Amino acid sequence: MKFNKIDHHYVSKTIQSGNQFEVELYPVFSKKEINKYRIKKKPSKAYKKNLNEKNARKYFIRLINNNFDENDYVMHLTYSNENLPDSIEEAEKNVSNFIRKINYRRKKLGLENSKYVYVTEFDKDKKIRVHHHMIVEGTIDRLLLKKLWTLGTRTKIEELEPDEYGLTGLANYLAKDPKGKKRWKSSKNLKKPLERKAFTRFSKRKISRMIEDPTLISKFMLESFKSKDFLDYEIRYNKVNRLFYIYVRMKIKDKMNFSGQKRRLND
Repeated sequence: MKFNKIDHHYVSKTIQSGNQFEVELYPVFSKKEINKYRIKKKPSKAYKKNLNEKNARKYFIRLINNNFDENDYVMHLTYSNENLPDSIEEAEKNVSNFIRKINYRRKKLGLENSKYVYVTEFDKDKKIRVHHHMIVEGTIDRLLLKKLWTLGTRTKIEELEPDEYGLTGLANYLAKDPKGKKRWKSSKNLKKPLERKAFTRFSKRKISRMIEDPTLISKFMLESFKSKDFLDYEIRYNKVNRLFYIYVRMKIKDKMNFSGQKRRLND
């Protein structure tokens, strides 16, 4: 394995999403040094597309972990034959109308507009019947929410069940590679994950030691982030710049419900 001798140092980027805490350790270069380094082959369109999709999936997962918890719901919205939309645009219009109904009920209860994220799947050519998966704020009764969707009779609604990775499992399922067309949308009142960068938290020496002996990763992480529990890690080697990247997942210890004690209200 070849190593790059270009001068560099490592940045520690942390991302907090609800009770999930991620650490990304990656190299950065000065302009002077990066000008010395010439990439012989530019990244392909397929590589760029894959990278964009990977980053979009990360953001989607973080957004869900940062805004929803066990007090909220996941809904699976289907259509009866007579209400089946002809296009994804018509289907999304149906969801918009559904959200307006929810917000109308919330307004009557003195509540602000609902937080939500939803995914639409549809492919007419591959005979994938249009349907939606929605994570929605659970302040109002779930039976009422179910009644507000009137375009199908097999509506399923469940309470969210976070585990040590929060809602990452569900978010990954919703963001899975689609067999047909797939897109997601969200409300504008979602809170973005908290990101911070530090340029001196981990020295190059410590980074090298973690790469040489991965058992040290949990040790150094727990020493640096004392209020966190260690979950897992990934080490990746970049063949382009010939340097290593470390990704770590942690969980905030005994973190109280970050969204507060929400109380469900019946109409």
